[in-house]
Amino acid sequence: MQRIASQITLPVNLIFLSLIPSIVLADNSTPEDYLANKPLVLEVRYCECQATKPDSLPSDILPSFLEESRLLRVSVSSKDKGFASSSELSIGYELKPIMGSSDQFQFNYAGNYTTSNGRSAGNGELLLVQGQWVNLFGSQHENETGSQHNNVAVRLANPIGS
Repeated sequence: MQRIASQITLPVNLIFLSLIPSIVLADNSTPEDYLANKPLVLEVRYCECQATKPDSLPSDILPSFLEESRLLRVSVSSKDKGFASSSELSIGYELKPIMGSSDQFQFNYAGNYTTSNGRSAGNGELLLVQGQWVNLFGSQHENETGSQHNNVAVRLANPIGS
């Protein structure tokens, strides 16, 4: 009986030991190793704060918004369609290059942002210029303590040095 048990144990142990090198090698990868054929990164910033001054362009993002906001990064190709989410934000997107331009893209989106003060949502289509932040959607509420803002902004960046 003991001989049968040792005959079964040996192959099981060999299988387990053969898996160890692949487990060790998996630890050596970095997140950037998974960018593959997606040469761009869609950066989505969201915050319970003001993104732009009143009456300013959607691309005139305040430095304080960039400092205070959370960042969600998704690797994308120049023509891509996808979905990204965090615990507070979900966004679906479609990216299409503009013919004759290497840094301009048609960007279609639909998103929801849930905050401690409620929920905002937006959808639309806009021209996205690589490297330029654009405020997508948000809200402002007045209460006894002042204005409460929440905003979502995006940009396309290069994966390295963005």
